[in-house]
Amino acid sequence: MTISTEAHQPFPFSSAVGSLIEATDAIKNFRAIALLALTFIGAVLVGGVLTMIAGSIGSMLLTFLGGLMAFLVMFYGSNAVGILLMRDAQGQPGLSLVDAVLVSLVTSHRLIAVVFLEFLIVLAAMIAIAIILFVCKIPVLGPVLYTVVFPLSAIVLGVLVFALFYVMLPLAGPAAWSGASVFQIIARLNLIVRTKLVSVILLEVLLFLITSFVALLIFGVLGTGVSLTSGMSAGILGLGGQMNMYSLASGLSGGSGYIIAAGLGGGLLMAAAAVVPGLIFTKGVCIIYLNATRNVDFSASEASLNDGLATVKKKAEEARERARALAEQATAPAAPAAPAAAPACPNCKAPVASDDAFCGECAHKLK
Repeated sequence: MTISTEAHQPFPFSSAVGSLIEATDAIKNFRAIALLALTFIGAVLVGGVLTMIAGSIGSMLLTFLGGLMAFLVMFYGSNAVGILLMRDAQGQPGLSLVDAVLVSLVTSHRLIAVVFLEFLIVLAAMIAIAIILFVCKIPVLGPVLYTVVFPLSAIVLGVLVFALFYVMLPLAGPAAWSGASVFQIIARLNLIVRTKLVSVILLEVLLFLITSFVALLIFGVLGTGVSLTSGMSAGILGLGGQMNMYSLASGLSGGSGYIIAAGLGGGLLMAAAAVVPGLIFTKGVCIIYLNATRNVDFSASEASLNDGLATVKKKAEEARERARALAEQATAPAAPAAPAAAPACPNCKAPVASDDAFCGECAHKLK
């Protein structure tokens, strides 16, 4: 994604609201729909098959492996869908399903690293506040200090948690799908939190309402259709009271061929209906990210982050060198004692023996 070098401009909230409606166009992206459906099917098949095998042989390790494989299929498949929808939101040419999956396999680890770093930031803030709270246990001075520490800690933790769950985590995916590196993602999200936190949260609330309305509409239509079709099927196929929601849900475990077929078809129908709100939400967060980063120069924020990381790295290297030097000093063998100097005549400095009474050169009396 190209970083604009234009001056920072106010967040175009009204235009962002209008463009957010375009998130409903995600249902027109048939590649994204197919890929998300294949992702769901693949995760269920991989996890289900391994879990069934693990249950038959009683292996907890294989059960864990099945859950892990299902998670990886969902993770990389969902990110591939996000890449397709991000390119759609950017107006770029689409990718094939295979290319989207390959790009996801190469870049999705950035999202894991970003989430890990974000939780480390929150954890570091909580540790720092815990240390300050321990300082507040000092008699007399502690309650006075706590009067200031308590509201400040509440503000810091509240802002961090809101920034984490309403900006960092939702927008980390679109940032990664746009091609940003790990540190670019951190720098960009940090600037968004400092300058556009309220606007982004409002847009996310609006996106949630849009997604919920579409989901209610879709499932309302399907619910009406399922009810009418079930009633007609009961009369025409002679199923009587078998065509109800419980029978359809339990059709795979027994019942006539019609009930099993209805259960399979209804399950696929509901799964396909659940895909649509997911696509709308994914494209919506892509649009929010693009609006939040439009006409914003991130070079200063990225340079500041790089400088801070360089400083931390330099201090860590200095500490490591200092520790290595202390370790070498502690384990180094003691230096041998210097040999004693040979005795010499105090008058002419000529060498003499320890039992000589007079110097052999100048006859100076030694004893």
